Amino acid sequence: MIRRLRLLSSLLPISVLLLLLAGCAATPAIDTTRPIDPREVMRLVEQRNSEVIALRGYGKLSVESPEFSGGGSIQVLVLKPDSLQLEINGPFGVTVVRSLITGQSFQFYDGMNNTVTEGETSARNLRRVLRFPIAFTDILEILTGTLGFGAAPVDAPPTGALVENNYVLTWESEGQTLEYTIDLGTLAVQRFARKDDEGQLLEEILFRDFRSKSGIELPQIVSVTRPSDEESLSIVYDRMTINDLPVTFSFSYPRSARRISF
Repeated sequence: MIRRLRLLSSLLPISVLLLLLAGCAATPAIDTTRPIDPREVMRLVEQRNSEVIALRGYGKLSVESPEFSGGGSIQVLVLKPDSLQLEINGPFGVTVVRSLITGQSFQFYDGMNNTVTEGETSARNLRRVLRFPIAFTDILEILTGTLGFGAAPVDAPPTGALVENNYVLTWESEGQTLEYTIDLGTLAVQRFARKDDEGQLLEEILFRDFRSKSGIELPQIVSVTRPSDEESLSIVYDRMTINDLPVTFSFSYPRSARRISF
């Protein structure tokens, strides 16, 4: 009996510690018992996003659009605010895409056609080479799970609503509704939705399966959907490291590749 009591007393501090840790993990970063200022939520989200400086990830990519349909393994190397190295491989390790993109210029190797394209980093050029319409800043934020409020109008304040453990920021602008759903525990945007004036969903960005990486909760599944355009993109990370500095970029392609300039 005495031995059993001693065992219980030795386990008690561990049990208390686990309960405390569980309680801390579930505690929102914002006090939800008081009125919440939407601007403070935005500030904290941007502060959290700024903590992710670099990311290296490996996973699976899937793209569906009227122009292109396919997928493969993906490797990404990001250094914020303006550098991305990307490689997509198909079956048997065949290089489908290899690219190095900065805020000013890009190099894009198309392994299927053995061409290397170079040009200015613009939305139009990126759509031509990536076959998916997306701005470069959005690419970096989506790949790193650090979506900010770049799509929101700067001259209009949002409305805010507490929905369970999430906080939803909403803007009405130019006949469209923009919704950001933010997890108050991680201060990460979990969902972005853009709707038309009739409530029809035009675009949805989802971040799921958050896991701790160097003390920061980051999504392991990312998806972009544009129903009216029949376009979708998803990435499922198998491995990820963040803020492993310094970051070294490299870009290579076969000498036989045909060069194209935009």
